[in-house]
Amino acid sequence: MPTPVFAAIFDLDGVLTSTSARHEQSWAEAAGQFGIPVSDEALQATRSVPRASALSAILAHAGVELGADVRESVMAFKNARFQELIENLKPGDAFPGAFEQVALCRELGMRVGVASASLNAQLVLERIGLARLVDFVADSAKAAPKPSAEIYGMACAALGALPRHAACIEDGAPMIANLRAEGLHTVGIGERPLGADEQFTTIAEWNVRATLARLVR
Repeated sequence: MPTPVFAAIFDLDGVLTSTSARHEQSWAEAAGQFGIPVSDEALQATRSVPRASALSAILAHAGVELGADVRESVMAFKNARFQELIENLKPGDAFPGAFEQVALCRELGMRVGVASASLNAQLVLERIGLARLVDFVADSAKAAPKPSAEIYGMACAALGALPRHAACIEDGAPMIANLRAEGLHTVGIGERPLGADEQFTTIAEWNVRATLARLVR
């Protein structure tokens, strides 16, 4: 019987690093460029969701409708501005403990994946120096938008791990609920209860060995 593959699949923003402020700044500038009113509440609704969903949230809050061509232009402007803003990302922008925890996963024989809603996940990982430790970065454009669990299923398949042998490290309650419904083991990161199988306030506090022991059982 073949030895099972165990995997650790990480969300990116809010788990390994935070680019929320840069995302929100680029959305605010894109909205201003196209004359769309934008509030702090609308910007908060753009967190951890795909670009098209984020724009829909901004437009809904503003009570504005845009044609498909203009929507594409707004998103292109936002993405170009975001890429400018992440040019200065560096390893110090990873959360404390992020490198050590990802490296420990690999040391323990786990394969490492990233399942982010961001289309710029690979670039961000390269900027903060984590790309070399990651075996697979899921392409969010090829999966149903989060909080669908599809992107994690894609990562499991690419890493060769069965869902029950994967630990999914997330900071969003809706995402965690959907992952648990699909039989994946969840590790929540955050101060507020997320309904995960295990939860830690920060990535640095995660007990990787204990989680792996639970997957092996």
